[in-house]
Amino acid sequence: MNVKLVWNFSGEGSLKTAEHHLIHLKEYCEKEEVEVIKFGTELVNKFSAISYIIVTQSLVTELREKLKPNQGFLLN
Repeated sequence: MNVKLVWNFSGEGSLKTAEHHLIHLKEYCEKEEVEVIKFGTELVNKFSAISYIIVTQSLVTELREKLKPNQGFLLN
């Protein structure tokens, strides 16, 4: 089972903020050798965006404690 961990950003520059946050997520995952299935950002609406990573469920507890995502979703 895979999990999508999500960080929410709001405001006019939310997509740029999410994209910048994604750079730091990638750096952390590379440094800590975290196996990520997918990295990404999404524009939710004009004033809201997210950055996210998709990982296996076995990594969720550790990443929740260290990276403090706002949400997590189980994926099939």
